[in-house]
Amino acid sequence: MPHSRFDWAGRIKAAEREYQAVRLALDWLLNATPDELHDITEARDWDDLAAADAYAADRNLDATYLIRMYSVFERAISSYWRLLPHNADRTVEGDVLIDEVGSARRILTDLIVGAQSVRMHRNRLVHGRIDDHAATMVFADARRDLLSFLDKLPEAWG
Repeated sequence: MPHSRFDWAGRIKAAEREYQAVRLALDWLLNATPDELHDITEARDWDDLAAADAYAADRNLDATYLIRMYSVFERAISSYWRLLPHNADRTVEGDVLIDEVGSARRILTDLIVGAQSVRMHRNRLVHGRIDDHAATMVFADARRDLLSFLDKLPEAWG
């Protein structure tokens, strides 16, 4: 199955646009009056939304979409990595995956380090090793680091 660097970048950007849409909705929700919240939840036959649920969604939003965005990135580089010599049946962890693709494509160390930092942050989020998600990595910085690495892959592969 052929892969396109532009399609993969588009998927990462689509995750970012979804993040922005949910960010906008959460901002509205957090500023809504109790009557506005009641009207919206009643129209959907939901129980009233608790403030704690809205705050939890707000607190976890960046982490949720960063994990999703990284997942797209990892699928993209995995599809490329499998085409490298001797990799069809080999399994590696994410850090090796990024390093080997970076080495094969002669990607600058700074770009590899950037992608690795997003991977490490994603791992801390997934494994619950971060209490304050927002303080550790800015979503836009993560997107930039992943797209900068992805931009060094060929236009198409597979």
